[in-house]
Amino acid sequence: MTDGRSPTPEDPLLARALELRADVERFQGRFGNIVGEGGDACLTFKWEELERQLVDLAPSDLQAELVHRLVARTKTYAALKPGEMVLREIISIAALILDESSLEVRPAAP
Repeated sequence: MTDGRSPTPEDPLLARALELRADVERFQGRFGNIVGEGGDACLTFKWEELERQLVDLAPSDLQAELVHRLVARTKTYAALKPGEMVLREIISIAALILDESSLEVRPAAP
């Protein structure tokens, strides 16, 4: 390859793992790695509680279904990422749900 990137592995699972590792490294490069540096702990909550609150914020059934899928995907990969990276993903989900311009179903114009 001439673009400086490593060739993509044939195995999709391996490719996803390498992509995830690169995402984590970029995130830590941008924000640093604060593991073990102390600081005040934040709230704890269950994934189900998070999902319930995001679904409640969703203005439509379509967006509520999107919440279920996004939270499930975030939960799947959360153990492989720094906590702050997972927090950023949760904030992004909330922003997407609350962004009125992201509504896929809009009333017809008069």
